[in-house]
Amino acid sequence: MAHFGFASLRSPKTGLLAEGGGQLGVYGVGALQCFHDYSVTFPYYIGVSAASANLASHLAGHRERTARFYIDYATRREYMGLRSYLQTGSFFNLHYIYDTLTNHLDPIDYDTLLACPDEIRIVATNAATGEATYFGNEAFAHRHCTALMASSCLPIYCKPIEIDGQFYFDGGVSDSLPIDRLLADGCERVVALLNRPAGYVKAPEFGAAAYGLLLRRWPATAQALRERHKHYMRSLHRLEAMEQDGRATLIRPKQALPMRSFTRRPRALLEDVRRQGYADAKKALAVT
Repeated sequence: MAHFGFASLRSPKTGLLAEGGGQLGVYGVGALQCFHDYSVTFPYYIGVSAASANLASHLAGHRERTARFYIDYATRREYMGLRSYLQTGSFFNLHYIYDTLTNHLDPIDYDTLLACPDEIRIVATNAATGEATYFGNEAFAHRHCTALMASSCLPIYCKPIEIDGQFYFDGGVSDSLPIDRLLADGCERVVALLNRPAGYVKAPEFGAAAYGLLLRRWPATAQALRERHKHYMRSLHRLEAMEQDGRATLIRPKQALPMRSFTRRPRALLEDVRRQGYADAKKALAVT
């Protein structure tokens, strides 16, 4: 990597942080494929929203599987859209994504995932408190991906996901860039997979004034959404300061990605973004 290299990622302890962002996450998929090809592993992984699913699939030993979710399955009517909303009450059919696909049609390798010796953290938001919850390796013990479902459950677009009597929304609501948690868990350095170029400034959430009405059952979540941009920028500045200190490497596109979070753009465009992520990760690895 540009600052501290890949000679040792375990001492000092180095964590991999993966930002969410819906379909923008195909950029991070390319980076993970690069890590797979060059046998780069970390002692600690933390992911938010769709990126947590990227990490789970990666740690289960899959190289191509995650890309299929972005490039192939997202075009299916069952995956997301008005039909899903009318049938399930959620724009994203999380049960189709994280059960039908993940457990049956394109199953994740739970044996390999459960055997992973490294730490895994999945960020979700407690709907009642608006605070982050961090699920660990034990989330997969019963061979299901409900924690991934919770981490990807966008407020307003989806009904909250229940786990052990608690309800959860997308992890990006409370902790979009979980650098504080990564450091609290003992990591001294970080490699971050980001979806936005340098200079990006996150604006306040669109429609924030209506959150109180739309999320009247979950006022703490509504408030967390209103404050989200502030927390995001604070964490981003911390990552950038660590980069200046030689304790972080940020893998991110040079320009804004030519797509939106919910895109169903042509396969060729998504493939281009995936290849871009691969190339940027390879450059960070300094390999030929």
